[in-house]
Amino acid sequence: MRETRPFGQALLLSGFTLLLLSIILPWWVSYNMLEQQVERIDNQLPHIVATQPEALLLAGIAELSSERPLSNHSHAWWFGKPAANQQHSLEQAPVFYRLDTRAATRQWGLISIPLAVLTLILFAVFYRRWHQYELHQRRYLQAVLLDADNAEPGRYHPVAQDIIKLHQSHSHQLEKIQQQLSSAQEQSYQDSLTHLGNRFAFRRDLSLFLNEENQLATATLMIVRASALADINTRDGFQAGDQYLQDIVKLVRKAIQSELGAHAYRISGTDIAVLTKGQCEPLAQQLGPLLNQELHHYQHVHELGCAAYIGFTQLLPGQLAEQVLIRADLALAQAQREEPNSWSMVIKQNDDENMGESQWRQRLQSMLANNHILLQVQPAQVYKSAMLGYNEIYTRFPNDKGGTYQAGTVFAMLQRLGMSMLFEQKIIDMILQQIESKPLSAQRWAINLTPASLQQSSFLIWLERVLMRNREITSKLVFELDEQVLQHQLVAGKRLLDLIRRCGARFAVSRFGHGYGSFRLLKEIKPDYVKLDGQLVRQLQQDSSNQQFVRMIVDLAQRLGSYVIAEGVETLEQKQLLESMHIDGVQGYLIAKPSDFDSFTGLMT
Repeated sequence: MRETRPFGQALLLSGFTLLLLSIILPWWVSYNMLEQQVERIDNQLPHIVATQPEALLLAGIAELSSERPLSNHSHAWWFGKPAANQQHSLEQAPVFYRLDTRAATRQWGLISIPLAVLTLILFAVFYRRWHQYELHQRRYLQAVLLDADNAEPGRYHPVAQDIIKLHQSHSHQLEKIQQQLSSAQEQSYQDSLTHLGNRFAFRRDLSLFLNEENQLATATLMIVRASALADINTRDGFQAGDQYLQDIVKLVRKAIQSELGAHAYRISGTDIAVLTKGQCEPLAQQLGPLLNQELHHYQHVHELGCAAYIGFTQLLPGQLAEQVLIRADLALAQAQREEPNSWSMVIKQNDDENMGESQWRQRLQSMLANNHILLQVQPAQVYKSAMLGYNEIYTRFPNDKGGTYQAGTVFAMLQRLGMSMLFEQKIIDMILQQIESKPLSAQRWAINLTPASLQQSSFLIWLERVLMRNREITSKLVFELDEQVLQHQLVAGKRLLDLIRRCGARFAVSRFGHGYGSFRLLKEIKPDYVKLDGQLVRQLQQDSSNQQFVRMIVDLAQRLGSYVIAEGVETLEQKQLLESMHIDGVQGYLIAKPSDFDSFTGLMT
């Protein structure tokens, strides 16, 4: 727009120049005419003087005098010298005269005024059109500056073209930067190994749904825990572990490909989360068995103890993210107590789950600091005189309302908050102190270990140091681990078993008898005690095949030197049937209910 200013000034200057010319040129013509008239009069002056006054009119002289000079007053000062008083010597006598300038002035006015008016009109028209053009160009440039993409096409204006080019260049650079930012943002929300969303993307999307304005909206959270990752990393290396994790992701993607809007995330080293719209129960019934089948196949092909576990929970707007994740952890904990590759679902929300993660941490730290852990014991009735009494110790966690928290919820939160080892150590220390104060020398005390204890080498080092401290008490201890945990973590289980026996304690496999794979486990680890699963005991009377299976377990275990104890005995018929199978001991509500460890003095017969 700055380039238009010199042109406008030039236009004004040109108009002014033309206006001056339209005045000066006619004046110049009239002026020359007067000068020629002065020259002609000077030549004709003798004749004019002789023939006055007729010659004056013909010569165009306004006034003539030979006696005295004329007055200096000029009636046509604009013509200068030709219109002034003229003096001429005639026979050495002065003659004075002044021209009649009216004709010259009239001629000048008749020519210059129309010409000046015409010039003004033409200039005004031209200047107006130029001004309109400049205004239009200015508006066009402003439009280009404001929105170059929607500028009027097909017009050529050098400044506008430069603006458009600059805008296009800027737009291209901006688009490139936005692409780079988008790419960087995607990378910041993406897991580098699996190319799924990472935990930050999961938290973002989970929060978006939980803050949904539609309070009737429902969604499902599925978490797949790649439980074999640690074993594969230890046994085959991290590259094999990465490949295993990528394979699990492929199975998850295959299972959810039919679910519109489902998004998968890697939220921890072993956990793959899936968020999808819809009710939890039908989705779990659909995806759970499908993934279970795929995982079973993968487990068989790669000779794993277990490929992964699956947990489902329901999401509703207004819930806290911690509540949702706690329920998902509970579902996974339930699945891990079942057969390999199992799935479980937790929908119900109780008072414990209303607490957020920070509240749980405070409660658990308070329990730990103040020893707010309740120990209960449930004895078993033994039949062999050479067999010492067997008493299983349970852990309960009192709450502020006079009741107890669900043990599964507490252990799930401990694992989630990384406090499992601290509580395991505290519980074992409390048990050892209680046993030391008990005058029950002919008894053995069973301590349940959590699956998390197998995954922490520091815990095993601590446990060995504690067991070696007092060999007399250690000889009374029996450490129980679930059969399913051992099936899936056999290498770590054998390491723990060697440590326990080296220190002089004993080892029991609980909830034993999930299938014929149990016999292989029994042969490999040869535990001191085999505890039959309560499910086998409940179905014992109604199922003859089940009875035969239990007889096989009892026979093989006793041949290998193991004692067999049946858990969950609640009826006299169950007890009598088990006794007929020459079982070594029975445990359940029929024998004794759990009681406080502080007041326990032995099994009352």
